[in-house]
Amino acid sequence: PVDVIRTVAHNQTTETTQATAQLIIGAFFFACRSCEYLKVSRPGQTKQLRIRNLQFARNGTVIPNTSPTLNAADCVSITFEMQKNDMKHETVTQWATNDPVMCPVRAWAAIVSRILKYKGATEETHVSAVWRKKKIEYIDATTVISALQVAVKAYGESALGIEAHEIGTHSLRSGAAMAMYLGGCPVYSIMLIGRWRSTAFLQYIRKQIAKFTVDVSQKMLAVP
Repeated sequence: PVDVIRTVAHNQTTETTQATAQLIIGAFFFACRSCEYLKVSRPGQTKQLRIRNLQFARNGTVIPNTSPTLNAADCVSITFEMQKNDMKHETVTQWATNDPVMCPVRAWAAIVSRILKYKGATEETHVSAVWRKKKIEYIDATTVISALQVAVKAYGESALGIEAHEIGTHSLRSGAAMAMYLGGCPVYSIMLIGRWRSTAFLQYIRKQIAKFTVDVSQKMLAVP
């Protein structure tokens, strides 16, 4: 998933592609459901994130969303007001990385700063906002899926071991779980960031990925 997202980030030629890449990166680090950060045709009980749901801080001090130094924050917290699992006002924090592209703080800071420059935008504006045709419009699932599928084809389906048509918006959430698992994150950390109430996220882990079985055979010999 990371290589695919990097490819999306390198294909920024318009305001929409730039905004889409920022959303994909930001959503990935928080294992977001598509209805949490995108315009959907049939909104359920999940509330789409607004600018006011994001809070940045540096050295423990909150940085206003209007600050020109927002991308210098060392962490970003997102409050999910209402979720599919009925949980309300759940806040998750992610910290900045040293990567110039794959960083949750830089991605969300770019989103907030960009949107607040739009005419008529406020803290109540949804994070999927983008300026098109001289007005605010909203990025939807179709746009994100298209960007991801184009990236898969550009990177190489055989190299990734997946085909473009297999990619959907839920790929970011499942990909986030996989990335955290492969990165050695404890199960409880994955559950907290993805806001899973159980180990249900394990269903996303692809059994065919060889990295999962590294050293397993050797560890099996340690059992008397």
